[in-house]
Amino acid sequence: MHWYLLGTAALVMSGMVVIGAVAATTGWLLPWLRLRTTRPELWGYGAMCGGMGLLLFMSWGALDAFGDTPVLHRATGITGMLMLAAGSVLQMRSSRPRVDT
Repeated sequence: MHWYLLGTAALVMSGMVVIGAVAATTGWLLPWLRLRTTRPELWGYGAMCGGMGLLLFMSWGALDAFGDTPVLHRATGITGMLMLAAGSVLQMRSSRPRVDT
């Protein structure tokens, strides 16, 4: 088991979640995202959802937290992929202008 790889991935994904939380609460974005992102709060929620989903998907096979229960292993992988996809959709929608205003 390469715990240092899982630890590095957890550190990177935690940073992504923190940047998303800052964007969702304050509206502050990284400099290279400011020109094309019209709704920074939505981008922040997408970054948090995507970061948590990617961390869940990357760690579901490395950790034996469920005691070899195949149903929970599959559910964890599927949940991680769905969260990653939802975060990507939210970040994509944040670059489009609002239609209701």
